[in-house]
Amino acid sequence: MRVLFVRPYTHDSAAGRPAAASDSLGFNVTCADALATGLMQRGIEVTSVSGSGRQTAWIGRCLAEFEHLLAAASPDAVLAFHAFWPFTMELRRIMDDVGYGGPLVTYTHGSHWDPSDLFRFERYPRLAWADLGNLLCADRVLAVSNWMADTIIAGVRAASQSAADELAPRLRSVGLPLDLGRIDAAWRPEDTGAPTVIFNHAPVTAKRPELFFELAWELLRCTDARLLVTRRFPGPPSGLARLACSYPGRVTLGQDLPIDAYYAALWQAQVQASVATHESLGIATLEAMATKNCCLLPRIGAYPEITEPEALYDDPDDLLSRLIDAVLHEAPRRALADRQMTRARTTYSPKRVARAVHEVLLEVA
Repeated sequence: MRVLFVRPYTHDSAAGRPAAASDSLGFNVTCADALATGLMQRGIEVTSVSGSGRQTAWIGRCLAEFEHLLAAASPDAVLAFHAFWPFTMELRRIMDDVGYGGPLVTYTHGSHWDPSDLFRFERYPRLAWADLGNLLCADRVLAVSNWMADTIIAGVRAASQSAADELAPRLRSVGLPLDLGRIDAAWRPEDTGAPTVIFNHAPVTAKRPELFFELAWELLRCTDARLLVTRRFPGPPSGLARLACSYPGRVTLGQDLPIDAYYAALWQAQVQASVATHESLGIATLEAMATKNCCLLPRIGAYPEITEPEALYDDPDDLLSRLIDAVLHEAPRRALADRQMTRARTTYSPKRVARAVHEVLLEVA
């Protein structure tokens, strides 16, 4: 099988502003690489399309390269990693214009049809119907979790039963592969000092960073824990700078750590937490699990799919209590981290996810 793989946009650090959603900084690179590698290990010939430059220029270059390779590579199927980068509708238009009759399969990593996905409504408030158009023009849509697939269908059905009836048979939940090769290449021995709690989520409203930083004051007061914030926050958010100044040497601001340095930091940390109100899968958490962190998560979104029930909490007070316990009590922390590590590396390995994607491609190719 020959697949034309349309890679997504990645953040251009030369633009001089921090990346917002995690896709443009992290998993658009690492998970896309892992998927391509996993497919090739299954004997699939993968030709990648990837533009260059800042966002607007990238879209034009990507589409031009796609049009050229569509003829040159003679693929059996087109696989797009992200329905928004570029718009799957644009790929379909080019395919129709050049007379290519093969199938188009696209991933969706978030959606306006998930009411908890606040980033979509804040950044692109008028693109809900374009979002739906991207999904409906694909022969198959790959969701990263069962929760994501169910949520999209429920949202679309509330607006249009006929659209939901058309979309539902095309949706497949396949997960997303962790780049375990790159993660393991960045291995560092765990720090032997006080446990490090890591906050590696995007600086967006639905991840509620301000709430986490409020909890961090009490955590740092009650324990000797250290805190690492991996992402750069515009501003920064109220409280983060004061937190760092109040606990010198114990609070580290990573300011958008490069990928390999980020993975190395995960290996050296012990605890990760989320206070999000939206999560379609949780790549930041899965990466922390894969590097043997104990991850504490709210009982929302896809989190119950990716972890054990004892890792889930119900409110911020519950989280704070669990964070303190995780820092102070090594044995139960490590026991949960071991189970989470095994689960993440098994369920979201490139081998397993590539097999699931391959099966979908065989449905339509």
